[in-house]
Amino acid sequence: MASSTSPPHPASEAIPPTNTTTTIATTTTTKPCAKCRSQPGTLDSRGQLVCPSCFQKFISQKCIKQIGLLNKDVRSSSSQSLSAYHSTQKNSGPPQSSSRRYLLGLSLGPSSAALLELLNENVEYQVSRKKNPPFELSVVHVSCAGLGGGGGDGNGVNGNGNGNGNGNGGNEREREREKVEECVKRLAGRYPRFEFRVVYLEEVVGLGSVDWEGLGLGDFATASSSTTENDATTTTSTTASKLRRLFDNLPSTTSRTDLLRLFTRHLLIAEACKPPNKCHALLLGSSTTALAELTLSETAKGRGFSLPWQINDGVLGVPSFSSSPTSSSARPANSSPTSSHTNKPKAKTSEDQGILIYHPLRDALRKELVTFTKLAGEPTPIAELLPETDLTTTAAVVSHKDLSIEEVMVRYFADVEENYPSIVANVARTTGKLMRLFGGGGADGVEGVGGDASEDDEERLCGLCSMPLDEFGDERWKGELGEDSYRDAAVTVEDEGEKKMTKTTKQRICYGCERSIRV
Repeated sequence: MASSTSPPHPASEAIPPTNTTTTIATTTTTKPCAKCRSQPGTLDSRGQLVCPSCFQKFISQKCIKQIGLLNKDVRSSSSQSLSAYHSTQKNSGPPQSSSRRYLLGLSLGPSSAALLELLNENVEYQVSRKKNPPFELSVVHVSCAGLGGGGGDGNGVNGNGNGNGNGNGGNEREREREKVEECVKRLAGRYPRFEFRVVYLEEVVGLGSVDWEGLGLGDFATASSSTTENDATTTTSTTASKLRRLFDNLPSTTSRTDLLRLFTRHLLIAEACKPPNKCHALLLGSSTTALAELTLSETAKGRGFSLPWQINDGVLGVPSFSSSPTSSSARPANSSPTSSHTNKPKAKTSEDQGILIYHPLRDALRKELVTFTKLAGEPTPIAELLPETDLTTTAAVVSHKDLSIEEVMVRYFADVEENYPSIVANVARTTGKLMRLFGGGGADGVEGVGGDASEDDEERLCGLCSMPLDEFGDERWKGELGEDSYRDAAVTVEDEGEKKMTKTTKQRICYGCERSIRV
């Protein structure tokens, strides 16, 4: 029987075996906690024996430090890319604490769950001091339930399900989604101050931040453009089926894992930018370990140039391809469906389309967050509210063809984190020192590398991952491989006489995305 080719577990989100021999003391000890000296030290925290209370404070301080930096960025009225507040308010001052709104990508894994608990602790502490809540929080879980795949932790992907690739029936699809929604409801009951919602992966179809037509997927994306209230369920099922077939047709496990991660990121950013309640920042629960895994996996896939935009905290420009079938909001207000904007896909970015992306747990290791979820939370630890996770990521495999690059990185760092945690931190910190050479999609109005002022916006943005293009690097790789730098795509255009015709357009995509979707 053929192996499954449905959306796989995003390896950057996978959770390694919780071998906590270096995190939890395995022998009885009478040594006091190295920090408070009043309780016995039962946990090994970076070479020190500490008590559970001090361990939780240590993780909390790591998060609070990053949240403080985030609040400073949001308060800064000189940040031109953060106009989600200014576009709805008449004054020019920074948003007050009660008006700050953040979106958290929840994956139902330990890292994002730990971030949720820490943010709740921060809010409850401020309220207990008779202050207003420091921010409003929307929690979004992106689920691929019903598509035959699952996820893990960090970017808000579903953390249960192994995938079967044979097209689940309607009943099975509904059962999978009920399990996901029930888990999210349990968390919503634990954290009533926050707003929870589930977004399904098929909602990415037709999203304006992806150049569907330029990628030759215009017909695929139009599946969701004619949805009515009466046939919404049927159309959703059809869209999910088409999305499953798209994953089935990808050339490798790495390609499927990669596309799943990109689609999840697109959905989270779209939810954060959705009016009328636009968010000032998107918070991702990626740990130091997850960022190190992402660094090496993205470099191996050919996206090393985009690491400063993917790994570092800061403003990311959000592109809007005006010719996307379902992205009417992406089209300029003074243009019509038959205007010249539909003749060629263009990525538009402006200052009201910038979004802050932050990783508040970037200074905490994954094994530390796993331990934290087993300790924190009342009346029961937060870990008991999460779905059961398959902890077999280091099991032997028959063929490495069954592993994605992300899964290889997870297996590697699971061992490195246990024995040499400083190496994991060095990888993430070194990447954090990389500078963004320009604004990332025009967010700050600076031209791209290898481009000029007359070059169209889409020449500087990848049509799939929306990351800035490495003009010189891509040209060099393409030249060595003897390939064109542009990808041919058939696009149906409509002229003023309402005559439809199909023509071939050239769409730029980055080297990494080219390899992922190449059949």
